[in-house]
Amino acid sequence: MEAFRVTQTIMDEYCARILLGTFDHPVSAIELGRRFGIPIAACYRRIKELEVMGLVYCERAEPSRNGRGLQLYRSRLRSVRIAFDEGKLHARVELGPTGTALDNEISEQVVNLREPSPTG
Repeated sequence: MEAFRVTQTIMDEYCARILLGTFDHPVSAIELGRRFGIPIAACYRRIKELEVMGLVYCERAEPSRNGRGLQLYRSRLRSVRIAFDEGKLHARVELGPTGTALDNEISEQVVNLREPSPTG
C-alpha cells in the first residue's frame, strides 16, 4: 500500500463517504448509495477500488431475496496524516485489522520536495 496513493484516493468525495459510512459497522453498497446520494454504479466502482487498495473489505454476506446475497462492507482505515516539514512531504496511513489480517498495517512515505521528481 502506497501512502500517497491512499491519500489521493480518499480525497475523492465518494470514496471518502464510503469510508466514513463503513467505519463503525458493515454496510451494503445499496445503503451507502441511499445514505450519501452516490449513484449505485459509482458506489460499486469505488468500493471495488477501495477493496483492491485494502481500505475496505467484505465483512459478511447476508441472504437476499434474489439469492445472490447482500455483501456488507467495512472500512479498515483508522488514520491518515499528511504533513509538510522542512521541504519534505510525509504521508502516514494506518489500517485496522480484517477477519484475515489480525494486526494493524502502517504505511509511511516521505518525498523530498526540494529535489527533482524521478518521473519528471
